[in-house]
Amino acid sequence: MEAEITSGDGFVVIGVKYRGRNEHKEIPALWGEFFPRLGEIDGLADTGVYYGVMGNYDRATGAFDYVAGAEVLPDTATPEGMARWEVPPGTYAVLTFPFNRIMQALDYMHNSWPAEAGYHHTGGPEYEYYGLSFEPDDPATEMQFYMPVERNLGLRNSFVPQT
Repeated sequence: MEAEITSGDGFVVIGVKYRGRNEHKEIPALWGEFFPRLGEIDGLADTGVYYGVMGNYDRATGAFDYVAGAEVLPDTATPEGMARWEVPPGTYAVLTFPFNRIMQALDYMHNSWPAEAGYHHTGGPEYEYYGLSFEPDDPATEMQFYMPVERNLGLRNSFVPQT
């Protein structure tokens, strides 16, 4: 696996939210809650493209926030019971990998890649990108993971979320 560095534009995601450690596969179940509610969202920016946005890591407990959702136009209203997450523009490390290797990919990006590549996580939200060609029933289908990064200049410690 090899991550690439890219610049990303900011965008807004609306979807359903979970906070926890995903100990009982709550995140895959969250997608099952999101898709039936997709029609409640006005102002979808790109149909057929979905995001799993995560952040707000608590190092002590291992808990984090995760929103399963879709990109929307900036002025889109958030339906009741749903969450909105604004992903800022920035520099991202992007890793493309088969869906069935998601846990290995996240572990690599959080624990090995930053030191190897000379970058550190900025602490901002990171996200999974499920493009138009993504097929959830095909374990070999490709997806991408975007992690906000800065070049490690030795000025501060790396932020590594607990996975």
